[in-house]
Amino acid sequence: MSKIAIVGKKDVYAGFKALGVTVRHAQNPQAAEQAVLELASQGFSIIFISEGLARELGTLFERFRKSPTPAIVMIPDNTGSLGVARERIRKLVERAVGIDILSRGER
Repeated sequence: MSKIAIVGKKDVYAGFKALGVTVRHAQNPQAAEQAVLELASQGFSIIFISEGLARELGTLFERFRKSPTPAIVMIPDNTGSLGVARERIRKLVERAVGIDILSRGER
């Protein structure tokens, strides 16, 4: 069975613990990066990370880009979406298909 974790502010994601998800507390990008690296070394398959912390961790995403695991997925926190995850997906799709098919005249 795949192990799943969430990295972010403890008070925001604590409820996921009841679902069997490992929750790692991180208040800043450096702590989030350290938590992701530890979780990856422990064999976690999916690691969710709050957008607010992830937006400053581009090199971390690059490090795992070609690896099948862990899948590192940005999710919004209690302040809502920052659009970081959507922009990342848009760039990945553009690179894959050669054109930007996800923008609807917005940037």
